[in-house]
Amino acid sequence: LWVKNLSDRELTEPEKDVLAKGLNFAVAPRYVPVVDFITATESSIHNNKIPVDEAENIRLKVSAALANAKAPPSNLSLQERRALTSLAKDSSVTILPADKGRCTVVLNTSDYHAKVSTLLNDSDTYEQLKRDPTSNYKKKVIDCLQHLEKEKVISPALYRRLYPGEATPCLYGLPKIHKEGAPLRPIVSSINCVTYNIAKYVANILAPLVGNTVHHIQNSIDFVKKVKELKLEIDDTMVSYDVTSLFTCIPTAEAIDTVRKRLKQDTTLSSRTKLTPEQVCSLLDLCLNTTYFKHKDVFYRQKHGCAMGSPVSPIVANLYMEEVEKKALDTFKGTTPSHWFRYVDDTWVKIKEREVPAFTKHINSVDKNITFTREDVKDSKLAFLDCAIVIKEGRDLDIEVYRKPTHTDQYLLFDSHHPLEHKLGVIRTLHHRAETVASNAEAKEKEYKHLKGALKTCGYPDWAFIKTKSKTNRKTKPTNRREEHSRRNNIVIPYVAGTSEKLRRIFNKHRIPVFFKPSNTLRQKLVHSKDPTPKHMKSNVVYAVQCSEECSDLYIGETKQPLCKRMAQHRRANSSGQDSAVYLHLKEKGHSFEDSNVHILDREDRWFERGVKEAIYANLEKPSLNRGGGLRHRLSPT
Repeated sequence: LWVKNLSDRELTEPEKDVLAKGLNFAVAPRYVPVVDFITATESSIHNNKIPVDEAENIRLKVSAALANAKAPPSNLSLQERRALTSLAKDSSVTILPADKGRCTVVLNTSDYHAKVSTLLNDSDTYEQLKRDPTSNYKKKVIDCLQHLEKEKVISPALYRRLYPGEATPCLYGLPKIHKEGAPLRPIVSSINCVTYNIAKYVANILAPLVGNTVHHIQNSIDFVKKVKELKLEIDDTMVSYDVTSLFTCIPTAEAIDTVRKRLKQDTTLSSRTKLTPEQVCSLLDLCLNTTYFKHKDVFYRQKHGCAMGSPVSPIVANLYMEEVEKKALDTFKGTTPSHWFRYVDDTWVKIKEREVPAFTKHINSVDKNITFTREDVKDSKLAFLDCAIVIKEGRDLDIEVYRKPTHTDQYLLFDSHHPLEHKLGVIRTLHHRAETVASNAEAKEKEYKHLKGALKTCGYPDWAFIKTKSKTNRKTKPTNRREEHSRRNNIVIPYVAGTSEKLRRIFNKHRIPVFFKPSNTLRQKLVHSKDPTPKHMKSNVVYAVQCSEECSDLYIGETKQPLCKRMAQHRRANSSGQDSAVYLHLKEKGHSFEDSNVHILDREDRWFERGVKEAIYANLEKPSLNRGGGLRHRLSPT
């Protein structure tokens, strides 16, 4: 149930056991990630502007904790560790999460690529490009940002924050195992691509515009509050509507016009940004129409709709759908539905039974780009989001928790290397859903019983349920406002059992809240569905250049750019500033170095933290070519 093997590979029992743990299962680390702990410490000191003496005190305590730190015991057996290594090395299979539910799917790699090709061969949706369009899009973004900075609408700091990233959008797919032949749902990963930073910024500007309508629902809890007191008349029914492929159907020009109109009506826009509605729409146009991506070193463009994977696309889709639903409800000639509640592309409707066919036809004629499919009541029950709405005898509505047929009841396993608070959080979250979604005592009790059985299968002991219950019942202390005000910016550190808890106690004494981030998950180790980035194109890295000759000289540096661009700079004189130490060494000694002798030591997207990691590796390796240290960050002797 938790693993579906669609490949030709015969899985061994240990391999099945590993895969059945779920892709969010964290493997206990075999060493303490000291570099990450030091980087997080320096980042917190920097972000909180902590005074020098206090900062040294924190460093001293952290150093002492790390000096005594030990890796936790393994949470995999020897056979499972070998099985994990074997699966990770086998390039003939591709391991993916299922599109719905928590099942882990094993496919032949050749079958996976054939399914992706089937998607890309849809000429109505995608077209192949002759060349990489990244530089063209990057130029447009930089020109736009430079113009805004020149007009003093954005600050130099904001300009740097919005500057285009170096990653190329990549397509991958998740198998729909509930459908015949397990076709893929296409997903584009756009993190750190050319328009990603701008899209996040514009999304924050537009977010308050969404939901200012009686038809909008925030989540299942909001939906339950709105429908649980409703009663169906004898001639009433309920239906749900779903939009087919919403993102690829939204016409960008019309969507931007919709956003422009809403921004002009927004009296609070100036409190969020100095940009005018036209300038926001100019940035939005760049984000929505940068719809290219790469697969197997070939570039494609999505011909219609908003860019998949862009942080701003869901918000634009929501705003566009608000216009569509308003027009649909205002122009219907029959009896309009008494209730219409929508969550992005899913809508629940209370309507006169006789009007259902005519209304369905009407809403599909309102906008040529948007197609609705309808789900009717079956056996007095209708599913919507994770709710099952049941018509009782007196035509009142009861609500239960709904699970799709693809749901596997797999939750985070209790022996995963996650902090205890995360595991107790699973129980608490599921109980909260049962409490807020189920509308009567019987449904709640049925859900609690189901959850306890499912979580026990995932290894949760009885004491975990007792501990969660006692914490829930315990009265929360009133918040001390002075204490709240004095609290500093939080810090996120890797989770290593025993060590991370010690560090949290240290930081808490300095009013720095600590959050744990589990790493080393099976997803990180086994799921490689996206095209791997070649070494020479990797960006945001700390690297070491080793001279190729009979020479021990070494240089350690960091770069935001792709590695090949940085190496090209090391090989030539600088026309506008000081020459690279590597270039001067090569020129003076007559030496050279091969790109194969450039080693990536670490990867870090954040600018300050990358400088810290560069300093740590320089401290470890003592590179001879780093002039006067040649570092952005000075690492404390502590």
